[in-house]
Amino acid sequence: MSSVALLGIDYRGIGLTVASIVLIAFVALFIRNIFLAKPELGSEIELAANRVPYLSDEELEGPKLDKSLSFALVLLALVSVSLPFYWLAEPGRQEGAVDAYQLNFESRGEGSYLRGAQCVNCHAAGGVGGSAPYVLQDVDGQFIANATWQAPALNNIFNRYDEEEVTYILNYGRPGSPMAAWGTPGGGPLTTQQVQNIIEYIQTFQVQSLDPIVIATAEDSVAAQAAADELAQEVQEELQRSIDDGEFETVGEAVFNLGYFSGFKAGSLSCARCHTAGWSLGPDTPRDVGADPLSTGVAACGGGDPSGIGYSLCGGVTDRFPDDSWKNPDGSWAPSGGHSSLAANGTLDYKYYLSSANEEIRLDASGRPIADQTDDEGNPIPYTILSGDQNGDLAICGFNSKLWEPNGVAANAYPFDPQFVPVYDEESGNFLAPPELDPASLSGLVIEFADGRVGGDCAIVEMPERTSRAQFDFISNGSEAGAGYGKGGQSHRGMMPGFAGLLPAEYIQEAVDYVRGL
Repeated sequence: MSSVALLGIDYRGIGLTVASIVLIAFVALFIRNIFLAKPELGSEIELAANRVPYLSDEELEGPKLDKSLSFALVLLALVSVSLPFYWLAEPGRQEGAVDAYQLNFESRGEGSYLRGAQCVNCHAAGGVGGSAPYVLQDVDGQFIANATWQAPALNNIFNRYDEEEVTYILNYGRPGSPMAAWGTPGGGPLTTQQVQNIIEYIQTFQVQSLDPIVIATAEDSVAAQAAADELAQEVQEELQRSIDDGEFETVGEAVFNLGYFSGFKAGSLSCARCHTAGWSLGPDTPRDVGADPLSTGVAACGGGDPSGIGYSLCGGVTDRFPDDSWKNPDGSWAPSGGHSSLAANGTLDYKYYLSSANEEIRLDASGRPIADQTDDEGNPIPYTILSGDQNGDLAICGFNSKLWEPNGVAANAYPFDPQFVPVYDEESGNFLAPPELDPASLSGLVIEFADGRVGGDCAIVEMPERTSRAQFDFISNGSEAGAGYGKGGQSHRGMMPGFAGLLPAEYIQEAVDYVRGL
């Protein structure tokens, strides 16, 4: 019998079989002793002379003992052989128990989803998304209009949030939306176990993400990859359709509002459903309630006013996420453009190749340019990021002045020659003001930088459009636990979802460009 067959044996059947054999042997021995025993005819004193002599010592210690020991040996062998079978089946029993509990949790969760809490009324069967009645109110809680809220899909929620975040939403709800608090921590009717059961059930109908994780069998891995490719294709086709139909002008705008007109994925992949006023109320909401996200001046604006749960993105984004990197020269973004490598210290080392001079520009982990050029003393000469009309381009100069602030002289008052040695005036107690460096005395291309320094013998390196890798990562991965986010998500979990599993990297970058251009 193979080990696989042994592992497949029912542990309960093994135990019952062993118990039955032992019981039958005991009953048989008991019956045998009854039939072999002779009837008692009288007292020992009266009948002692008539009693048949019992077995002799030779017989007791010979054949009789051999039979008893043989019977005991058979039972011992039976137990010794059967127990390992039981032990081999124990892991399977434990797995079976876990699976049984899991199925039980999922079944109870399905009951709550469909009948108890009736999540199905808003999010539809299979979590494909639906709608819910909603009373639109202003910031003071005054009635504006009755509307229909577009409830997001839940069949991809674990590709956007982790389990703790979903638990938090179920417990405390989503202020500014029809999503009420269902768990007892938030004042709802469901116990902690009931909330967990709903989560277990929701996990049964999750769709494949763009990242097909390693799966047990090659066949499942192929299927997961096919599902991931299908999702990426669906997103691409929907974006192209929305642009072809004139719904949006750019790819970035289409990504940001993904599903607004068509209901694609019930809007669950859209940035705008949280960051645009009234987006979740749909395109049919009357314009006079001020909730049309595509009207002038409100694209990506409004946030939670009068509905929604995110920040307004019309202003302040570049302050929170300053430019910290460049796109590749071909317009692609480094994470998907193939121009990055993992440095020895574990950080991404971005490389940019300029076709005009075949020059390589490297950026460190903070997005700062690195130069291999050195001055006469062997010190590295860094690239300088320009501002103004040449914002984002780089300059490398043979000469860079330094800023020095002696006592009594304001910062940035002069661009000083780096070779200048400060002179201290004992009479006045101050350093003497150094002579100002005359840019006319410098050779080659002279640049006066925004911080007051002067560069000579400069060369301009025209760089691609600048962007924010930090914002790209934030949209890809979501907010960190402990970082409050949004008007309805200021919690210990942050609540900004991550879209790396559902939107291809190039489309996330398009959304970044769109928001930064508002």
